[in-house]
Amino acid sequence: MAIVKCKGTVLQQELAMTFTAVAQVISLEQSGAESETFDSTTLDTSGAGKTYAQTGYTEPGSVSGELFYDPALAGHQAITDLLTTPADQNWKIIFADSGTTEYPFTSAGVGFDVNVDMTDGLKGSFNFKLDGLGTWPT
Repeated sequence: MAIVKCKGTVLQQELAMTFTAVAQVISLEQSGAESETFDSTTLDTSGAGKTYAQTGYTEPGSVSGELFYDPALAGHQAITDLLTTPADQNWKIIFADSGTTEYPFTSAGVGFDVNVDMTDGLKGSFNFKLDGLGTWPT
């Protein structure tokens, strides 16, 4: 079992049909993915425990992260352009493992925040709402 280092992990955005690295990324998080269930408890369920069943759907969640924001960088502008001209966008995270494992996904919605702090560099944080499931490594 290997422990995969994070240094060298890359977020790429598809621009003009070519995947291009987003510069100056500090952190990435994929969260909120969850197989959907419903409460299947009935009046004649035995015992005190509630029961749940699968719906057959999975909530894809989101990918978020933080970067040192440079408003002049084309890659950063491409992210904020999705706020003014919303569109599905293809992305992939390439992990720094020995196989350079990829996690490709499509975003349907984008959020972006800017943080100006006199004791730090200019930072931006982003949130991508996934459109369908990303391709989990198997």
